[in-house]
Order: sequence, then C-alpha cells, then structure tokens
Amino acid sequence: MLPDYLSAEGEQRCRRLLAEVTARLRARPAAAAVLVPLCSVRGVPALLYTLRSSRLAGRHKGDVSFPGGKCDPTDRDVVHTALRETHEELGLVVPEEHVWGVLQPVYDQRKVTVVPVLAGVGPLDPQSLRPNPEEVSGMR
Repeated sequence: MLPDYLSAEGEQRCRRLLAEVTARLRARPAAAAVLVPLCSVRGVPALLYTLRSSRLAGRHKGDVSFPGGKCDPTDRDVVHTALRETHEELGLVVPEEHVWGVLQPVYDQRKVTVVPVLAGVGPLDPQSLRPNPEEVSGMR
C-alpha cells in the first residue's frame, strides 16, 4: 500500500525537505510563480490544474497549467504571487500557512523563470470554485 502523502506526517516530511530550498528561493526575484495545489477530490488524492483561456494574449493561451502568473511589483514574494493568482483565476483562497514550500524554478520556452509553490489545499469540491473566464476555460 502506498503511504498517505497528504497526511499530516507526509506534510511535515515535505516541509522539512523543502525548508532549505524555500528559504533560499522564496524572496529571490522571479518572473512568475504557480501554485501546485495538492488536494483530494471525493477522497482521492489529486492535483488541481487549469486550462488557460484562449482569450489570453501571448504564447500560453490554451495551455494546461497550474494556477499562477506574473509577479507584480506589489507582491511580497513568489508565495504571495502564487496565492494571489490562484484567487484571481479560481476564486480559491489558500491561506499562506497551507504552503508547504517552494520548489526549484522551471523555465518556459522563452527562458522565463517560473517558481512552483507547493500547498496542501485539503478536500476540494471542484464545483465550489469560481474560475475567471478571462483567464481559465477549464479545470481538472
């Protein structure tokens, strides 16, 4: 049987493993941040991701993605960017204390730095989300 990675013990283990990376990368400048939301849907572990709207300008319209976007000058750090963008895109409020850590940056086709932020959002009813149609055309 697989371990329960969404358990309190799994969360604490993950937070410990990510603590050093999080401390180093959290305040580092980045162009964008995404939230990697760990959740459960009807008791089954899941990730929440979106299909970006075809109305968006730029290269990423229609892409499958995690909620997130460009860092604003008013954002305190990449965690704030990821949480703000998730709320704007899905209407989902994720408290900062639910953030488990920051993962290593990834780079898009144009070499833009994107920082993934891992968070446990718990049990989720996808019907409770309110996607912004200007930014999101679907969720999974």
